[in-house]
Amino acid sequence: MQTDLKETIEIRESIMIDVAEILISALHLDVDPGDLDPDTPLFGTGLGLDSVDAVVIIVELESRLNISISEEEGKKALRTINSLIDLVIIKKYGNA
Repeated sequence: MQTDLKETIEIRESIMIDVAEILISALHLDVDPGDLDPDTPLFGTGLGLDSVDAVVIIVELESRLNISISEEEGKKALRTINSLIDLVIIKKYGNA
């Protein structure tokens, strides 16, 4: 495996764990990080979050990961866990 690809995968897996742990903690979910499917929708039939949950998630991501998320970025990223992971990677590493 190419070094760049391996590093990218490792970064994504690390951020995935961070995001899952933030969701579990902030939303008081009774699941293990590995039990959260990254493609599950955050709203509606997925995790069933509401607008207050969305604010909590953004505040926790900013605080714990030392990033800044605009309202527009938050709206786009709050679809799935994967979309949150994508946003965090861009914020922390650029277009890695």
